[in-house]
Amino acid sequence: MGLVIDSLTYIFQISSTTKSVQAEVNDRIPLKIPEPEQEPDYMHIAEVPQRVAPTHDIPVCNLQMRGYLPQQLDFFADFARRAAFHMGMPCSGTVPLPTQTSRWTVIKSPFVHKKSQENFERKTHKRLLQIKDSHPDTVQRWLQYLTMNAPAGIGMRATTWEFEPMSVGKSMVNKKSDAKKTA
Repeated sequence: MGLVIDSLTYIFQISSTTKSVQAEVNDRIPLKIPEPEQEPDYMHIAEVPQRVAPTHDIPVCNLQMRGYLPQQLDFFADFARRAAFHMGMPCSGTVPLPTQTSRWTVIKSPFVHKKSQENFERKTHKRLLQIKDSHPDTVQRWLQYLTMNAPAGIGMRATTWEFEPMSVGKSMVNKKSDAKKTA
Protein backbone atom coordinates (compact mmCIF):
# COMPACT_ATOMS: atom_id res chain seq x y z
CA MET A 1 0.00 0.00 0.00
CA GLY A 2 2.76 2.41 0.79
CA LEU A 3 4.18 1.91 -2.70
CA VAL A 4 0.87 2.78 -4.34
CA ILE A 5 0.52 5.95 -2.30
CA ASP A 6 4.03 7.03 -3.22
CA SER A 7 3.35 6.54 -6.93
CA LEU A 8 0.08 8.47 -6.66
CA THR A 9 1.82 11.38 -4.95
CA TYR A 10 4.48 11.26 -7.66
CA ILE A 11 1.81 11.41 -10.37
CA PHE A 12 0.13 14.28 -8.54
CA GLN A 13 3.43 16.19 -8.37
CA ILE A 14 4.02 15.73 -12.11
CA SER A 15 0.51 16.89 -13.02
CA SER A 16 0.78 19.95 -10.78
CA THR A 17 4.08 20.98 -12.39
CA THR A 18 2.64 20.60 -15.90
CA LYS A 19 -0.32 22.77 -14.93
CA SER A 20 2.01 25.53 -13.74
CA VAL A 21 4.05 25.32 -16.98
CA GLN A 22 0.84 25.55 -19.02
CA ALA A 23 -0.23 28.59 -17.03
CA GLU A 24 3.11 30.27 -17.79
CA VAL A 25 2.71 29.54 -21.50
CA ASN A 26 -0.82 30.97 -21.52
CA ASP A 27 0.37 34.15 -19.77
CA ARG A 28 2.89 34.95 -22.50
CA ILE A 29 2.18 37.54 -25.18
CA PRO A 30 1.44 35.88 -28.53
CA LEU A 31 3.97 36.44 -31.30
CA LYS A 32 2.90 38.74 -34.08
CA ILE A 33 3.72 37.45 -37.54
CA PRO A 34 4.74 40.31 -39.83
CA GLU A 35 2.43 40.91 -42.76
CA PRO A 36 4.01 40.65 -46.22
CA GLU A 37 4.58 44.00 -47.87
CA GLN A 38 3.03 42.80 -51.11
CA GLU A 39 1.25 39.71 -52.28
CA PRO A 40 3.54 37.11 -53.89
CA ASP A 41 3.21 36.92 -57.65
CA TYR A 42 2.94 33.36 -58.92
CA MET A 43 2.10 34.28 -62.52
CA HIS A 44 5.68 33.56 -63.67
CA ILE A 45 4.99 29.83 -63.17
CA ALA A 46 2.54 29.75 -66.07
CA GLU A 47 4.80 31.74 -68.40
CA VAL A 48 7.31 30.36 -70.87
CA PRO A 49 10.62 29.59 -69.09
CA GLN A 50 13.31 32.24 -69.35
CA ARG A 51 16.50 31.61 -71.32
CA VAL A 52 20.16 32.43 -70.97
CA ALA A 53 21.55 33.66 -74.30
CA PRO A 54 24.34 31.46 -75.73
CA THR A 55 27.69 33.18 -76.21
CA HIS A 56 29.50 30.95 -78.74
CA ASP A 57 26.81 28.45 -79.87
CA ILE A 58 29.02 25.45 -79.05
CA PRO A 59 26.80 22.45 -78.21
CA VAL A 60 27.75 20.68 -75.00
CA CYS A 61 24.84 18.30 -74.37
CA ASN A 62 21.81 16.86 -76.14
CA LEU A 63 19.13 15.52 -73.81
CA GLN A 64 16.56 13.27 -75.42
CA MET A 65 13.52 12.43 -73.31
CA ARG A 66 11.07 9.63 -74.11
CA GLY A 67 7.70 8.80 -72.64
CA TYR A 68 4.24 7.50 -73.36
CA LEU A 69 2.32 10.55 -72.08
CA PRO A 70 2.98 13.75 -74.08
CA GLN A 71 1.63 16.07 -71.35
CA GLN A 72 3.97 14.58 -68.76
CA LEU A 73 6.86 14.80 -71.21
CA ASP A 74 6.18 18.49 -71.97
CA PHE A 75 5.89 19.24 -68.25
CA PHE A 76 9.25 17.61 -67.52
CA ALA A 77 10.88 19.37 -70.49
CA ASP A 78 9.62 22.67 -69.06
CA PHE A 79 11.05 21.69 -65.66
CA ALA A 80 14.43 20.87 -67.27
CA ARG A 81 14.50 24.22 -69.10
CA ARG A 82 13.77 26.12 -65.88
CA ALA A 83 16.49 24.18 -64.05
CA ALA A 84 18.96 25.00 -66.84
CA PHE A 85 18.06 28.71 -66.62
CA HIS A 86 18.60 28.79 -62.86
CA MET A 87 21.96 27.04 -63.27
CA GLY A 88 23.00 29.66 -65.85
CA MET A 89 23.12 27.33 -68.86
CA PRO A 90 21.88 28.34 -72.32
CA CYS A 91 19.16 25.86 -73.28
CA SER A 92 17.28 25.51 -76.55
CA GLY A 93 13.54 25.31 -76.73
CA THR A 94 11.80 21.96 -76.57
CA VAL A 95 12.17 20.24 -79.94
CA PRO A 96 9.48 17.61 -80.60
CA LEU A 97 10.96 14.58 -82.31
CA PRO A 98 8.94 12.11 -84.41
CA THR A 99 6.58 9.87 -82.47
CA GLN A 100 7.44 6.19 -82.73
CA THR A 101 4.41 3.89 -83.07
CA SER A 102 4.67 0.17 -82.35
CA ARG A 103 1.79 -2.13 -83.27
CA TRP A 104 1.33 -5.84 -82.70
CA THR A 105 -1.44 -8.36 -83.16
CA VAL A 106 -2.23 -11.14 -80.69
CA ILE A 107 -4.60 -14.10 -81.02
CA LYS A 108 -7.42 -13.79 -78.48
CA SER A 109 -7.81 -17.50 -77.77
CA PRO A 110 -4.99 -19.93 -77.03
CA PHE A 111 -5.87 -22.57 -79.62
CA VAL A 112 -7.78 -22.79 -82.90
CA HIS A 113 -9.63 -19.49 -83.29
CA LYS A 114 -7.17 -17.51 -85.43
CA LYS A 115 -9.91 -15.30 -86.86
CA SER A 116 -10.45 -13.54 -83.53
CA GLN A 117 -7.38 -11.38 -82.98
CA GLU A 118 -6.69 -8.21 -81.04
CA ASN A 119 -4.49 -5.28 -82.09
CA PHE A 120 -2.37 -3.26 -79.67
CA GLU A 121 -0.56 0.02 -80.23
CA ARG A 122 1.99 1.97 -78.21
CA LYS A 123 3.16 5.49 -79.07
CA THR A 124 6.51 6.69 -77.76
CA HIS A 125 6.78 10.49 -77.74
CA LYS A 126 10.22 12.15 -77.78
CA ARG A 127 11.52 15.62 -76.93
CA LEU A 128 15.00 17.11 -77.32
CA LEU A 129 16.80 19.84 -75.37
CA GLN A 130 20.22 21.16 -76.37
CA ILE A 131 22.61 22.82 -73.91
CA LYS A 132 25.30 25.15 -75.25
CA ASP A 133 28.38 26.94 -73.87
CA SER A 134 28.41 25.37 -70.40
CA HIS A 135 31.07 23.84 -68.21
CA PRO A 136 31.02 19.99 -68.17
CA ASP A 137 30.71 19.88 -64.36
CA THR A 138 27.62 22.10 -64.50
CA VAL A 139 26.09 19.91 -67.19
CA GLN A 140 26.74 16.78 -65.11
CA ARG A 141 25.09 18.37 -62.06
CA TRP A 142 22.10 19.38 -64.17
CA LEU A 143 21.75 15.85 -65.53
CA GLN A 144 22.07 14.40 -62.03
CA TYR A 145 19.40 16.80 -60.74
CA LEU A 146 17.05 15.82 -63.58
CA THR A 147 17.67 12.13 -62.97
CA MET A 148 16.83 12.50 -59.29
CA ASN A 149 13.62 14.42 -60.01
CA ALA A 150 12.41 12.56 -63.10
CA PRO A 151 8.87 11.22 -62.80
CA ALA A 152 8.11 7.58 -63.45
CA GLY A 153 7.57 6.78 -67.11
CA ILE A 154 10.13 9.18 -68.57
CA GLY A 155 13.44 7.94 -69.91
CA MET A 156 16.41 10.17 -70.65
CA ARG A 157 19.40 9.76 -72.94
CA ALA A 158 22.14 12.37 -72.71
CA THR A 159 24.92 12.89 -75.23
CA THR A 160 27.68 15.13 -73.86
CA TRP A 161 30.74 16.58 -75.57
CA GLU A 162 33.89 17.83 -73.89
CA PHE A 163 36.47 19.89 -75.71
CA GLU A 164 40.18 19.34 -75.09
CA PRO A 165 43.10 21.54 -76.16
CA MET A 166 44.96 20.64 -79.36
CA SER A 167 48.03 19.42 -77.46
CA VAL A 168 46.14 16.75 -75.50
CA GLY A 169 47.99 13.94 -77.33
CA LYS A 170 51.40 15.29 -76.29
CA SER A 171 50.33 15.59 -72.66
CA MET A 172 49.07 11.98 -72.67
CA VAL A 173 52.40 10.73 -74.08
CA ASN A 174 54.31 12.75 -71.45
CA LYS A 175 52.18 11.30 -68.64
CA LYS A 176 52.77 7.77 -69.93
CA SER A 177 56.54 8.26 -70.14
CA ASP A 178 56.59 9.76 -66.63
CA ALA A 179 54.65 6.75 -65.32
CA LYS A 180 57.18 4.35 -66.89
CA LYS A 181 60.10 6.25 -65.31
CA THR A 182 58.62 6.07 -61.82
CA ALA A 183 57.70 2.35 -62.13
